Amino acid sequence: MAWAIGSLSALGIDGWLLARAPRNALASRLGSIHDAQARALFHGHWNLKFDTLLLEAFKIDGKYQTYFGIWPTLLRMPVLAVTNRFDGSFTGPSILLAIVVMLIATAGMQYELRNLFAARGGNSHLDALPSRSTMIISGGFQLVIGAGSVVAFLASYPLVYHEMEMWGIAGAVASAWAALRYVHHPGPLRTVGCSLAATITILSRPSLGIGVITMMATLLLSAMLRREGIARVTHLAVAIAIPIVFYGAMNTARFGAPFALPLEKQVFTTGDAAHHFPGDPQRQRALAANDGSLFGLKFLPTTAVQYLRPDAFRFDHRFPFVNFPHWRARVFRGAVFDTLDRSSSITSTMPALVLLSIYGAAAFGRKRRTLSPSTRDGVVAIVVGGAAGSAFVLMFGYVANRYLSDLYPGLIVLSTVGLAALRSGHSAPIAEAAQLPQPIRTKRERCFVGVIAVAAVFSLWINVGLGVVYQRPLKPTDPDYGRGTASVLVGRSSNSSW
Repeated sequence: MAWAIGSLSALGIDGWLLARAPRNALASRLGSIHDAQARALFHGHWNLKFDTLLLEAFKIDGKYQTYFGIWPTLLRMPVLAVTNRFDGSFTGPSILLAIVVMLIATAGMQYELRNLFAARGGNSHLDALPSRSTMIISGGFQLVIGAGSVVAFLASYPLVYHEMEMWGIAGAVASAWAALRYVHHPGPLRTVGCSLAATITILSRPSLGIGVITMMATLLLSAMLRREGIARVTHLAVAIAIPIVFYGAMNTARFGAPFALPLEKQVFTTGDAAHHFPGDPQRQRALAANDGSLFGLKFLPTTAVQYLRPDAFRFDHRFPFVNFPHWRARVFRGAVFDTLDRSSSITSTMPALVLLSIYGAAAFGRKRRTLSPSTRDGVVAIVVGGAAGSAFVLMFGYVANRYLSDLYPGLIVLSTVGLAALRSGHSAPIAEAAQLPQPIRTKRERCFVGVIAVAAVFSLWINVGLGVVYQRPLKPTDPDYGRGTASVLVGRSSNSSW
């Protein structure tokens, strides 16, 4: 039950951050978007009021639509069907529920992967009782996943953006867990589980949903190459089609096309004279410079450097003694971005998971020939899916700390593989992998575990600290105040704290 203790500890930290988050009228109004969408669907249409959507409104044929996925809307509908007492107050509990789903799915992946690096000769870790050290590692891993990561930042403010990101993470990790369960014991019910998790993901965070679809397509390709039977191939194909059809139907109902996002029709871009809402000049410049789109390879050098650089934070004299960097991302090759918020990076805020991911990739590469084909295919699929889910945010002309969330599911997957390798080193010999004398190998393992432990403590401090910083109010007269969507929402600039 070590994973449960670590998970509950993380959930307690995230709950504390949510409980202390300042209340803001405009943020609460945007938080009611899903409530309004649910009530619109009750009446058989998708149209919303401008006063609900504000800058996130898309004006389509004289009606206002939103681009937010409907999974959080569906979660609200049973309650909203009987009462309006809780309108505008679902965002925080929804974020916590998504964190619970993510933590359970991560624990499930631990269970599925813990036998990957068992020693040869039949000593399966599924048959062995975990040692005290492996239990501590497992519980600590859950704590870092839930509170020593971008999750703490998302939990620090109950914004609709954070809710969508958090459900995207939860759905993507649940999809990876479902995929591992499927490859170990294929069957129709487990195929349904994969499809359900993929549907939740794409109806929450489409970019991560594409990653999950890619993961399932990789499993389908493996099944076809291995000639695993028409029934299994058909089940996987249908499982892939279901989330795509749901997303396409939702988008068509809103925008008239299954996969379009008409940024040129967003009120934030064009303005709305009827409601005295001006268009944003920088958004207009960015679209004009990029052929009407905010996606492209030209953004990749800037975003990759920003989200991977290890110095994307600064120490501060005020509690919690850490802050976001003063500088914004350095732009390469003259790319014109919509927004450059002050942002940290995965190496700065999640060093423990980054180190475990590197260890996991190396260990899997070393051990892959000893694994069963199904297990090898499963790990490859979830890694490919995590990479595909990360691709879109790296090609997006907008830098923001919350977009570390799109990189996070892939990091969770690889770090869980690393954890499986690390745990095997504490419960069974791995001489054939290291080819080193026992004393040197043991010393190296202990040193690495020590480094991970220090990095984990740092991860907890910096992520919870940045969450606390993000909650601080700033005024337009403050020197750090600047442009950014979150500055409009919470009365202070995300640029100042990102």
